[in-house]
Amino acid sequence: MAGEISLQGWEPVLGEELVLSRVVELAFAYRGDVSLDLADGSTIVGYLFNYSFGHSAEADELAVEVIRTDTGRRLRLRCDEIGAIRFTGRDMAAGQSLEAWQRRRRVNAEASEAHQ
Repeated sequence: MAGEISLQGWEPVLGEELVLSRVVELAFAYRGDVSLDLADGSTIVGYLFNYSFGHSAEADELAVEVIRTDTGRRLRLRCDEIGAIRFTGRDMAAGQSLEAWQRRRRVNAEASEAHQ
């Protein structure tokens, strides 16, 4: 896909137009580590592998599960404990679309033909 967009490096600002539940969904789809800045001032870095919204999108009913980068431990956090989510890890899926693969294959084939 031309102009692929990666969330790597994005530090979303929550507000009326961007709510935490949407950022959680994006973090779940992201194929890299995120930094969770907690309300108590600490930061947890890890891979967000699961989330649940309960019966509504209220922050106290939302929860995420993260595999911590530093320990490998799984951790479950209520979203009301999270002040911000930053996309700080390398986007492991960047450039991995079918179109990107086809483009690399075509370039490699052309290079191979040029050397024959």
